[in-house]
Amino acid sequence: MSITDPKVAGSRTVDRTEAADAPKRATALPPLGHDESNGTHAVSFRHTIGDRDLTLIQISCDFVCVCIALPLSLLVLSRLSPASVNSSGKLLTNMEVDSLFPVAVVLALALGGVYRVAHRRLQPSAFLELRELSFCVGCGCVLALAIGEFLHSTFGTVEPNATQLVMAVIVTIGVITVGHVVMRFFLRTLTTTRVLVVGSGTTADRIMLSVRQEPALTLVGRAVDGDMVDAGAIGRVNDLPELCRQLRIHRILVAASEHSSPESLDIYRRLQNSVHIAIVPRYYELISWRSRLTDLSGTPLLEIAQPHLSAWDKFSKRAFDLCVSVAVLIAVSPVFLVVAIGVKLSSPGPVFFRQVRLGRSAEPFPVTKFRSMTMDAESTPVGEVSLERDDSDLPLHELHKKKGETGRITHFGAFLRRTGLDEIPQFINVFKGDMSIVGPRPLVPNESSVEGWATRRFEVRPGITGLWQVSGRNDLTRRDLVQLDHLYVASWSLWWDLKIIFETPMTMIRGTGAY
Repeated sequence: MSITDPKVAGSRTVDRTEAADAPKRATALPPLGHDESNGTHAVSFRHTIGDRDLTLIQISCDFVCVCIALPLSLLVLSRLSPASVNSSGKLLTNMEVDSLFPVAVVLALALGGVYRVAHRRLQPSAFLELRELSFCVGCGCVLALAIGEFLHSTFGTVEPNATQLVMAVIVTIGVITVGHVVMRFFLRTLTTTRVLVVGSGTTADRIMLSVRQEPALTLVGRAVDGDMVDAGAIGRVNDLPELCRQLRIHRILVAASEHSSPESLDIYRRLQNSVHIAIVPRYYELISWRSRLTDLSGTPLLEIAQPHLSAWDKFSKRAFDLCVSVAVLIAVSPVFLVVAIGVKLSSPGPVFFRQVRLGRSAEPFPVTKFRSMTMDAESTPVGEVSLERDDSDLPLHELHKKKGETGRITHFGAFLRRTGLDEIPQFINVFKGDMSIVGPRPLVPNESSVEGWATRRFEVRPGITGLWQVSGRNDLTRRDLVQLDHLYVASWSLWWDLKIIFETPMTMIRGTGAY
């Protein structure tokens, strides 16, 4: 029996006795360099950071943020409250009285387990932390009041002011959220987490694509859970302890596999103390953020959330769309005018590009965008593309020949596409009721031949942004697109819409999946 040499994937085979040398061959990969066979990207100037250091950085960041928020909240309260005790002239006195607040908030965050799980999050989100952050800061306020009352009754110190601390809670939540965004920006720039993927097939490919797109992660390579080391892999599960040691792996992402064995389970158990391990469960297509982990006599069960979109859900989503679209159209009207002038000056032709898409209930409607291509290119008919074709595992940019359009896109149009500004006129579609702020990707009719469970995408209006937008856009495959659209509809909530909106600007700035 033979296996493929990971250093020269696909070029020759070696005897199975050489499999033991896989970890040694893996060391030939530059520790922080670029390896074309597995898609690792170069980050030679970035360092790694341990769990303890990350925890200390986050505690320090939170403490500094609360110390900034406290005087800021007192200044805000002095403007809002006529009470003399809250006046700006007593700022230093009030800061001294409320000085327990920063310590109490950090202590509440620690007791709430925020710092214990911070290093386990693969892709931290300041938005998702808002709920637990709000709860812990509120608990910190109660703790500061309780300690202050105890000191007041026991030692006669000044009694804390509840109104001041409540205002401090509101301001602190905002300041810490901004602080986390800034902290993670610098951490992504200066540090990296080295990731090894275990598995093969489309699931492993999807994981590796997501890792490559995340600035805070470095894809070191891929191992296989089996006896054969296929093309592009650097070893097997049995090699993981040595690979993790020599390649300084911080995190292992395990794709669902049919080849799991007791030996593999033992290896993962041994690695738990030194490496963070995350596992993609089987049937992950059914699992969403609304799924909940439970147990039956010690056996863990992942409960699949039932899809629901009630009349109230539809009403709240439409009301949200109307309010946001009106606000955005008013706010960006100057930008709207500037972009329109830029499009007009970039090449002859109209300012807007209109194309028929399918909306809710598969009803056609004209979508409006700023024109980004020359007139002869815009008039070229789109080739027939079906979501049921055999090449559904190809990236969308290859199916739509996005790279071939480069010569037909105007310079100003390339800027619009990269930043997403070409989609601003779609807020008019949202206001009219053809589209939503967040929803499935609006497909042209010849891309919409879906059947069965995939048709649920037509139960809601397509969106300007969506789960597909923040998950890779044109780097996704059609199979990924259909699965993400179904997952969004089956697991909809207004909170999830807000999270997607929160993540969209950063995706636009990075230009992820933009062509």
